[in-house]
Amino acid sequence: MISSDLEIQTKKLPDSAGVYIFYDKNGKILYVGKSVSIRKRVTSYFTDKQAGPKTNLLIQNIRKVNYIKAFSEFEALLLEADIIRRNQPFFNIQWKDDKSSLYIKIEGKPVPLITTIRKPHTPRGVFVKGPFPSAVKTREVLRLIRRIFPFCHHKNPKRPCLYVHLGLCPYPYSTEPGLKNYQNSIRKIKKLLMGQTKPLLRSLYMEMKIFSKKMEYEKAQAVKKQIENIEYLLRQYHAPQEFLSQPTLVEDLILAKLEDLKERLSLRNLPKRIECYDISNIAAKFATGSMSVFANGQPDKKNYRRFKIIYQKKPNDYEMIREVLKRRLKNKWPMADLIVIDGGKGHLNVALSELAKNKKYVPVIAIAKKLETIYAWNKIAPINLPKDSPSKQLVQALRDEAHRFAISYHRLLRSKYLLNSMQ
Repeated sequence: MISSDLEIQTKKLPDSAGVYIFYDKNGKILYVGKSVSIRKRVTSYFTDKQAGPKTNLLIQNIRKVNYIKAFSEFEALLLEADIIRRNQPFFNIQWKDDKSSLYIKIEGKPVPLITTIRKPHTPRGVFVKGPFPSAVKTREVLRLIRRIFPFCHHKNPKRPCLYVHLGLCPYPYSTEPGLKNYQNSIRKIKKLLMGQTKPLLRSLYMEMKIFSKKMEYEKAQAVKKQIENIEYLLRQYHAPQEFLSQPTLVEDLILAKLEDLKERLSLRNLPKRIECYDISNIAAKFATGSMSVFANGQPDKKNYRRFKIIYQKKPNDYEMIREVLKRRLKNKWPMADLIVIDGGKGHLNVALSELAKNKKYVPVIAIAKKLETIYAWNKIAPINLPKDSPSKQLVQALRDEAHRFAISYHRLLRSKYLLNSMQ
């Protein structure tokens, strides 16, 4: 049974990614964990009636819950590992799934294989990275990397493994060009593990340009996808030490972004509620619209909305944006302090026109995909913000969320149609 004091603490926990820390009555750390939603994960400890004896023992000794927010799952993972390594909490040590820390190892010629080892004593020339506190954490790091650069870990050249069929292993044994491409990927993985992200991204951008000049567009697109995945993984990346020395790092940086956006756009107040709209359609079939919402600089997913477009004529993004805004304004949802449209000057004008019809005078900007140029309701010339601009990062994050949400709904409608047509 959770105490009233702990219940109050859990209700104050954020619904965002980060690390949670359990303390005993003496203020000693009992257990450290990470989650994409701190509040949901911590609450589950006290509501799970099927918890085992070890978990029950942990719960009985918890007197305080603390947390440190992170921007991403990757940051939370590394931060959790660092706190465990520094403090050696009793329950983390007792629940370890191995007897010693693990390292990631890359070795093998001509086909480098990625595996894990318990001891770093390896022959010279073998790449080793670590230590990681457990096999689970090591696998999580490799899982995140594998999404960007598929790699091989099996030694049988005659029989492809399951990962080959899942697109997570390039099967470097098949052809000589395939082997060279794989060896190149391994070099990139090493850079990523060593934290050499800037030179890695520079080399990928060069690679993409070379493929484009050669008109090898599929290869250029594949490299572009790798760049986007790395940037997503490392967006606003901060080392564990930064979070430990400044526990309010997430809140401080979010506030800095909002203040920067307010200054750049000459807003009267901080934009506490920002809405972003995007359209997803192919030849006007299964067209969908989405509204992502950021509250105080962070995704507020419970207020996301999706729209099945009624407009059925030839593809027309302008009319679809107009329809989505018209339907949104009929609802009594809280009004935004700023509206973001995924598009250019034309999309901006359509949005302003529809808002004016409804006597809603809200600041509106549009962000164009190609050059990431921003068009604002109060400026004639477009705004070109530097890549590391805090406000640009915030607007891009909003746009990416709206795009993801619209695409997922579009795919859902298309899948339902295909399924019904097969019956």
